[in-house]
Amino acid sequence: MLAADPVMANLPAGLVKTNKKDTPAHYETPVFGSGGSFGASVVVTFTSAASLPDIYKMIGDNAVRNGWVGTAVGSINMTDRWAKTYPEGSVSVLLPTCKDPSATTSTRSCTLDGGI
Repeated sequence: MLAADPVMANLPAGLVKTNKKDTPAHYETPVFGSGGSFGASVVVTFTSAASLPDIYKMIGDNAVRNGWVGTAVGSINMTDRWAKTYPEGSVSVLLPTCKDPSATTSTRSCTLDGGI
């Protein structure tokens, strides 16, 4: 579901996908106190020459267009987390992160993390 969601599958123009990693939901046998059930996750890595506010706006517009709801405003005073409930009841969270947000380079490297 999450891997096929348009917000993860189709980035807006101006964001260039460089990698996508899908991790299905799974169970790990507890060893020394850790383990249990883990939800699915998707990490999309991308680059962009856009400013940080423009990147967050593009991601936010795409998220809202595809049924996601903003849940938090971050340090740049823009929505930086979204949530979506799928028809069967799974709740997913979306979080973009750019490396070195204050960098003045022409291209930024960012990730879009989604998890259930």
